[in-house]
Amino acid sequence: GAAGFATYITPDGRLYPLHTPHEFGRWVVSFSGLGTPPIEYITERGPFQHGATARDYFLRPRVVQLLIRQAFCNRLDWWAGRASLLNEIRPNRQATPTAVLPGELRFVETDGTLRSLNVFIQEGPRFEPRVQDQWDEWAFQEVLRFIAYDPVVFDPTQAAAAFPVALDADLVFPITFPIEFGSGALDETLNVTYPGTWLSFPVITIVGPIELPRLDNVTTGEKLEFGTNIAPGTTVTIDLTEGNKTIVDQLGNNLIGQLTSDSDLGTFHLAPDPEAPLGVNALRLRGTNPTGATTVSLAYFVRYFGF
Repeated sequence: GAAGFATYITPDGRLYPLHTPHEFGRWVVSFSGLGTPPIEYITERGPFQHGATARDYFLRPRVVQLLIRQAFCNRLDWWAGRASLLNEIRPNRQATPTAVLPGELRFVETDGTLRSLNVFIQEGPRFEPRVQDQWDEWAFQEVLRFIAYDPVVFDPTQAAAAFPVALDADLVFPITFPIEFGSGALDETLNVTYPGTWLSFPVITIVGPIELPRLDNVTTGEKLEFGTNIAPGTTVTIDLTEGNKTIVDQLGNNLIGQLTSDSDLGTFHLAPDPEAPLGVNALRLRGTNPTGATTVSLAYFVRYFGF
C-alpha cells in the first residue's frame, strides 16, 4: 500500500487493506501496542537482600489494537462489508486445514519503510450498536484486537548474504590432466552488517560438496559444526528461526545428529549493536575440498524491538 497505510495479510496469503481512505472506504482511526512489548524479568533474591537482582529477561506476547471505520453507500454493502471483514480475519483461513499459522499486520511508514508483525485475531469486531443520537446506518466503527505471540517487529523484505567460495586455482607447470580445482582447506570470512535492534535467527543453506563444514559467528562466539561431510548434490538447510531449529536435506531427512554436540543450534544468531559493534557480525566458514558447485548462504529478517 501507499505510505502510511496498513494491511492485514491472511495466513493463506490474501491481502486485506485496512486503510483505504475515500468516501466509502476503510480507515485505521487509531492503533496501539506497537512500541515496547511486555517484558518479563527473571530475578533472584538472596537472604536479607532488599529488592532483587535481575538475571535475565524475556519478551512476552504483545497485544495490538486497531480502531477501524468503514463506510458504505447502502445497507446491502454494509452487510457485505461485515461478512468480508469476518471472512478475512477468521483463524481458520489457513493454507492447509491442520495449520495454525499467524497472519501478518504490515504497516508502511511515511517514508516507505515497511514494518510487520505476525498476529492472531483475539477479539473483534463485535459490531456494537450504533450511537443513538446520530445517523450512521451505513458504517461501522470497531476495535480489532490482535495478539502477537512473537512480539518482535520485522522488515518483511528478507535479507540475504552468501560466502565467496574461493577455489584453489594456482596451477603448477607442467600441468597434469585432469585438473582438480577446490582441493584443500576453505577459510572465508563474511562481514554481515545487521541494522536491526533485536537479534535475528537466520536460515542457512549449504550445497555440497564440502567436508566437515564449520560456521562461526566470531562476534558472538557461537558456532555450527558438522562432524560429517556434505556430498555433491546435497542441499542442507539449517533453519534457526524460533520454534523450528531444524537441519534437513533436500529429501527432508533429519540431519541434526550430524552436528557436533558443542554446536550452538539453539542460540546461533545475528546480533544487533552493541552486542555486535555497529551491527557487524563476522561470520567465518571453514571446510575442505569444495568445488565450483559449493555454496553457503544465509537468509534472515531484520527485526526490531518495536516501532
